[in-house]
Amino acid sequence: MATDRDAFVARYGGVYEHSPWVAERAWDGGAPEAGDVVPALRRVVERAGHAAQLALLRAHPDLAGRLGVGALTADSAAEQAGAGLDQCSEAEFAEFTALNARYVERFGFPFIIAVRGLDRAAILAAFRRRVEGDPEAEFRTALDQVHRIAALRIAAIGTASEVERVPVERDDLLRLVGTALARNGASAAAATAIAEMVVTAEGDGAHSHGVFRVPGYVKALKAGALDGHAVPRLLAREGAVLRYDAGRSAAPFAYAVTLPELAEVAERLGVGVLALANVAHFQAMWPETEWLAERGLVAFACTANFPYLAPAGGTRPVFGTNPLAFALPGDPPVAIDMAASTMARGDVMLAAREGRPVADGVGVDADGIPTSDPAAILKGAQLPFGGHKGSAVALMVELLAGLCGGPYSDVAVDASGAGVPVGAVFVLALSPAALGGPDALAEAGAFVDRLRRVPGVRVPGERRHRNRRKGGPIMVEARILDEVRALVGSG
Repeated sequence: MATDRDAFVARYGGVYEHSPWVAERAWDGGAPEAGDVVPALRRVVERAGHAAQLALLRAHPDLAGRLGVGALTADSAAEQAGAGLDQCSEAEFAEFTALNARYVERFGFPFIIAVRGLDRAAILAAFRRRVEGDPEAEFRTALDQVHRIAALRIAAIGTASEVERVPVERDDLLRLVGTALARNGASAAAATAIAEMVVTAEGDGAHSHGVFRVPGYVKALKAGALDGHAVPRLLAREGAVLRYDAGRSAAPFAYAVTLPELAEVAERLGVGVLALANVAHFQAMWPETEWLAERGLVAFACTANFPYLAPAGGTRPVFGTNPLAFALPGDPPVAIDMAASTMARGDVMLAAREGRPVADGVGVDADGIPTSDPAAILKGAQLPFGGHKGSAVALMVELLAGLCGGPYSDVAVDASGAGVPVGAVFVLALSPAALGGPDALAEAGAFVDRLRRVPGVRVPGERRHRNRRKGGPIMVEARILDEVRALVGSG
């Protein structure tokens, strides 16, 4: 039978790569009574002495040894895959290998960096910079990175055990969410549309766009930032372009009115564009593009929001996180949904709510200092993915949404404090047959099938659709569920 010590070491023995002695010494030193395990484990390492610290650094897998094949723990493999290190080009791999050989020769241990939230370009840039560093300073930097990796892994362990989720039948959850919205200012049609969207997101596993959003919708309704009874109004039809004013209605309801007309235009003309202004977009981007894909159309959509994102080279928020989405018809469709930020705003908010750190590179605090504290980032600025590349994507989205009726993010104001941006959305719908003839979609589908057969590759959207097909009750965070139940009686 396992002792408490065995259980503690089994839980935390892998957070310092291949070095279970850290957890063993922490237990012997009274770590379970210390409350927060992170500083307890860090103290063990700091007090272990230079030889043990060097052994700890050397125990980490070589980032460039075919990126640690044969030496990766499950955590490390997942983190490296998340950063795309398992998809290096030959040129990138050659540079990693050359840099690491020089690094090990200079410092005596492999290059270590907390890769979560970073991409290959950012990791390579850090590698090039740090290989030129002072040996004593680099030893300290490497230790700090080891501690950061351990803290992120511990946060993931804590999140898995501390966030209580309870099963709720889908129809019951729809009724609960719809009632909470209807009793707080939404029309029956708007409440139904919003409820369908957030419940679908919750079932898909996209928790930051799921039931978590309902209190924000209610706050916006009560503050008047969102008009629960507004109906989108057609402003103009100009060729393939539809211009609508949503009247501060919520995006799920606005789309119920406007997307069918957009689909009809695209089917008839081969292309259709929706410029939807004055809409409260507080959801993921995939619902609009997947709706069009289900009707055989290729779709692209994007929107701007409040100033959350600092441009590359800056520390002051100017852009929104500026999400964009793309969908190609299929079963399941290819469904890309991404923000221009390193991390989606909702995920940063969830991390702050749950008291767990985020990865390096997600954001800076109000003074422009890089931080892994999500609460500080929410008061400061998020950062774009891939540096200047993500910043350029954010600019593109900003301009497309601005041309559809704005406002631009740098002048958008959250006067109600509800966090629900009211702005414009650009939606493009294309007929595959009009683009490339009657076989175009089948040929695209064949390419996607070949891509799916590549070892280690997951086509965007597949995980969400796999969750959607599972059926059965939806697991909802108990605390959020209680908040929504309270809202039913607050109207």
